[in-house]
Amino acid sequence: MDLHHLRAVAALSEQLHFGRAARALHISQPALSKQLKQLEDELGGALFVRGRSGVAPTALGRQLAEDARALLRDVDQALARARRIARGEAGALRLGFGVATAALVARVVVRFRQRAPGVHVELQDMSTPAQLDALRSGALDLGFVRLPAPPDLASLEVVRDRLVAAAPRGRAAALEAAGPRALGEEPFVLLPRAVSVSFHDHVLRVCAHLGFRPRVAQEARDFATVLALVEAGIGVALLPASAMKGRAARVAPMRLPLPEAIFRVGAVWRRDRPDPAIATFRALVEAELARRPARGR
Repeated sequence: MDLHHLRAVAALSEQLHFGRAARALHISQPALSKQLKQLEDELGGALFVRGRSGVAPTALGRQLAEDARALLRDVDQALARARRIARGEAGALRLGFGVATAALVARVVVRFRQRAPGVHVELQDMSTPAQLDALRSGALDLGFVRLPAPPDLASLEVVRDRLVAAAPRGRAAALEAAGPRALGEEPFVLLPRAVSVSFHDHVLRVCAHLGFRPRVAQEARDFATVLALVEAGIGVALLPASAMKGRAARVAPMRLPLPEAIFRVGAVWRRDRPDPAIATFRALVEAELARRPARGR
C-alpha cells in the first residue's frame, strides 16, 4: 500500500464513479482499476461494489476511505510545511552572538522576521568557543564569533572592535595621565577563562604587551557584572568598547593605543548547510553592513 493507493480509495469514495475518479486523479481508468485491484488483493477483501450507475463502498471501503482521507490530510500538510522550509519560509533559525554584535543581530532579526515571518528565530548569547562547537554539532545555524574562523567554516567580517580599559571615575584621570602601563598597578576585574577562552586570552595578551600580568581581585561571568564591580571601585577591567556603550555614569573608558587591542568579529556558518533561511539571513547581514560607514564595522 502506498499514497497512490490511498488517493485512489479516497477519490473513488467521493466520486463513486471510476471515470470521474480517474479524471480527478489525472490517470487512466484502467490504471485506477489496477490500483484498486492491487489494494484489494493486499487487504483480502473488496473495497467497492460496481453497479449500473457507478460504485458503492463496502464496509471495508468506507473505513479505509475515512482513514485514507485523514492520512492524506496529514501528508499534504507535511509536504506543504516541507516546501515552505525548503523555500526558507518556515522552520527555525538558531543564531549565536556576543556583546560586540548584539545591536547588529537585533537589527537584522527585525528585517528577517519581516522577510520570513514563518521562521522561528532562536537567539543565544554565547562565547566564541561555545558557538563553534554548536555550529559543528548542528545545534546552531549561524554564529557571530571572533575571527579568524576555523578553515572548515565560512565567514564574513561584520565588526571591528577593540579593548578599552574601564576604570572608576575617581581613578580615571590619574590613570589617563600615567598612561596604559600604569594599569599594571591596579587590581583587575576579569572574565574567567572558563566563560570565554578567546576573550580571556586576549586580555592577557594585551596586558603582556603593556608589560604586566593583571593582578586579579575579582572574577565575574558577564560584562554587566564586570562593569558593576568596576563602578563599585573593586578594580579596573579591559572590555570591548561595544560593552561600554550605555555604561554607568561612574565608569570611564580609557583608549589603549595598541594594535593588539583590536579584534574582529564575523558571521560564520557551515559550508555544507545550503539552508535558504541561513542564506536569507546572511544576505540581510550584508545589506545592513552596506548601509553603514566602513568605520562602523
